[in-house]
Amino acid sequence: MHSIIENIGLQFGPGAAWLLTSTMIFLRFAIPTSLAFLLVYKWKRKEWFAWKIQQRFPKSAQIRQEISYSLLTSLLFGGMALGVFFLRKMGYGQLYFEVAEYGWVYWVFSLAFLIVAHDTYFYWMHRLMHHPKLYRRFHLVHHKSTNPTPYTSFSFHPLESVLEFAIIPVLTLVLPVHAAAFFLFTLWSILFNVLGHTGYEISPSGFTRHRLFKWLNTPTHHNMHHHQARFNYGLYFNFWDRVMGTNHPEYDQYFEEVVERTGKTPQSKSPVPLRQQITKAAAMVAFLLCSSVASGQMSLDDIKEGNYGTPEYRTQQVDSLMRLGLALRQDQLPKVHDINLRSAKRVEEEVITPKLSDWSKYRRLSKIQNDKDKEMKAVLNATQFEKYAVKRDELFWKGIQDFFF
Repeated sequence: MHSIIENIGLQFGPGAAWLLTSTMIFLRFAIPTSLAFLLVYKWKRKEWFAWKIQQRFPKSAQIRQEISYSLLTSLLFGGMALGVFFLRKMGYGQLYFEVAEYGWVYWVFSLAFLIVAHDTYFYWMHRLMHHPKLYRRFHLVHHKSTNPTPYTSFSFHPLESVLEFAIIPVLTLVLPVHAAAFFLFTLWSILFNVLGHTGYEISPSGFTRHRLFKWLNTPTHHNMHHHQARFNYGLYFNFWDRVMGTNHPEYDQYFEEVVERTGKTPQSKSPVPLRQQITKAAAMVAFLLCSSVASGQMSLDDIKEGNYGTPEYRTQQVDSLMRLGLALRQDQLPKVHDINLRSAKRVEEEVITPKLSDWSKYRRLSKIQNDKDKEMKAVLNATQFEKYAVKRDELFWKGIQDFFF
């Protein structure tokens, strides 16, 4: 294959070679991705719904956006892959094509090394992109897919695409890599990414606690990252998340909750009367417009403008909005009030009053929100907490972006 690309480059120019390489990369991504998408989102949509990690389907607009960015990512990956060949031609790269040069033992070692090195690189690069000063410029596009699909696996901002691939030319500069091992490594990366972004869990119960398998990431692991963003940064393995303490604290529990649903057919629901739908929609709109206080959005905006007010005043607003948006019961009201008040006071004491850098504010707000979530989960029922969590994530990250950028 390298000779084909080289011949096309010699006869028709580097542009044609780039287009061919990009097309090959896109097809290698699009074929397994589209098959996975058709299987779980079309053909087995109802039968396998119990395996769906988030019990809802993404909107078609999200999928169209993911495919568009995937095309752009393939073009960028194609150009950088072509650069690997050019480096070799110039005498800088160590890509080779004859197994006999280093033998089969080294061939297997180099493939394993590529996977481990890429996993390490990805974890630290990924955490860096979540820094508030880099998040919007590099990583926001990928996180617009809060409920990921297989197409999310290539949906990157161009700057993130460059960072995603950058480790490959570097490795081929310092490490002899056989072309077939390089090909298998990229294929492994694509297939693992597609699996992690399907939105479906296929691993058995106990997988995340098994002494061997717990070191492999599951689709649930990465799905939680898209849904909640502040945990689970690893790619293939769960080594760095465990060592650095960045696994979601409820990862094992949530994984088991997802697995327990498998084999259960979702119960059909009777149609909701139009009047109830309109009333519910109106309540949710009011909640979405105003409940940003509970998720961190209004706190950030007010901090930025210097008009935060008192914790008691903010708590009063949040209480009334959550009562409407979540249909709180009477017995829930005092508990939710106490949680909101404690959270508002912590923001006042730990974020507003001290003189902190933007990064310190971000870290403290994230910690306060995480603690608040744990308390809310103990008070709200599953439906209420799901509504709270979905909008909390959207508004929290919008607040982070608006405040820091």
